[in-house]
Amino acid sequence: MAESATLAALPSRRLLALPLQRAWRRFCKLVVLVHYRRCEIDGLEHVPRSGAVVLCANHPSALIDALIVQAALPRIVHPLARSGLFRNPLLWPILATIRAVPVYRRQDAGADMARNRDMFDKCYEMLAAGGVILIFPEGVSHNDPKMRTVKTGAARLILGALARGVTPLTVLPVGLNFSDIGRFRNNVFIRIGAPLAVEPAPATRGVRQEEPVLALTGRIGEALRQATLNFETWSDQDMLRRLERFFTLRRGKYQKRNLSQRFRALQTFGSRLNQLRAQHPERVAWADRSLRQFERLCRRFGVRDYQLGMATDPVTIARFVARSLLMLLVGFPLGVWGALNSAVPYALTGLLAVRFSKDRYQYDTAKISLGMLFFGLFWGGQTLCVWSAWGPRAGLFYLLSLPPTAGVALFMRRERARIVDNTRVFFLFVRKKKVKDILRGKRTELERNLAGLAKLAKPHPRRGHAADNP
Repeated sequence: MAESATLAALPSRRLLALPLQRAWRRFCKLVVLVHYRRCEIDGLEHVPRSGAVVLCANHPSALIDALIVQAALPRIVHPLARSGLFRNPLLWPILATIRAVPVYRRQDAGADMARNRDMFDKCYEMLAAGGVILIFPEGVSHNDPKMRTVKTGAARLILGALARGVTPLTVLPVGLNFSDIGRFRNNVFIRIGAPLAVEPAPATRGVRQEEPVLALTGRIGEALRQATLNFETWSDQDMLRRLERFFTLRRGKYQKRNLSQRFRALQTFGSRLNQLRAQHPERVAWADRSLRQFERLCRRFGVRDYQLGMATDPVTIARFVARSLLMLLVGFPLGVWGALNSAVPYALTGLLAVRFSKDRYQYDTAKISLGMLFFGLFWGGQTLCVWSAWGPRAGLFYLLSLPPTAGVALFMRRERARIVDNTRVFFLFVRKKKVKDILRGKRTELERNLAGLAKLAKPHPRRGHAADNP
């Protein structure tokens, strides 16, 4: 077990907390599984099985960021959290269980900055026992398309631990990359970078005390930028994602990519876009307009990009019909059962999450918190009603049926729309073959022009990688 090497160093009362901490980590995995369509992790090999670790992560999605990291790593993670959260009666039991450490910030009303000395001491104690600390060096969660300036707190913590003899100490950058923050069932890609080589700060008189802190802060910021997608503006992010999607669906065939490949592709596009914008701004503006025109043309006929390559041979049609019938006969009844039993908590969660979220970066946190509350209350109450009416066996069966059928309902919601949409487009192409030919021709022309634009930029350092050759 990953924590076994450190158990002997822990007092008995903390050993008793380990089962609760492991249970919390499993719960985090369940939350991520439910809330996100896909969650992929790259770089787990950099996480040591034992020994002190400091995780430095970006902070794009409020409280959910710490939950995702705890779900992703194979070890128990102790996050640093703003002190105000510990006054929340719903959160403080969880924070106490996972041994989160309060941080006192200047921008928080009533925060006693002097108590941060206790914060550092608690972190040093955990690291000396071989624990894993999670810190967000930006110091605040935000809704910017790129990272904010990294503060010095993480560097001070790391150098302070080394000065107190905490060795070996592994420092890892952790990038959290969301496909669409604020949207239920979006994707999240976690990039764990290579460990940062950090040496204790020299004690010589010739070196200012702040210089090693600032130098390490700069290295942490650069490592985090390499592990995250950073866009200058939201419009840049929108354009790059549309370009990536366009080339992923090139030649009318959907090329399934894992999130790591998409991440590298977006980094490549971003690097080339910045270079092209500096050298050929008018060509970049033209490319954006051309891509938008093609997308508007597709929307006019109600056609998605991948549907331009839909096969219409008898075998493909037979497979589509068979799959659709299977979904109708098996998936639809289960989905209806799940939807009926979850409709009220699902609707309340969605409505109130929008109302309580100050910005979209807080939406995931609000929706998960409210979802836990409403689904727990409604499913528990419904189970008690069934139990009272038909006995414990029926109540238990009913309770066990709720989570899987709710999952089927979510799947069928998307699957039903896909089946209806593909059927409609199939008959459109049968009736109006010229529409398909026109859209294919426009797409081929746009693809050729965009490929020519890409050649104007210098090759990316990862030349030859599949993501660099869309």
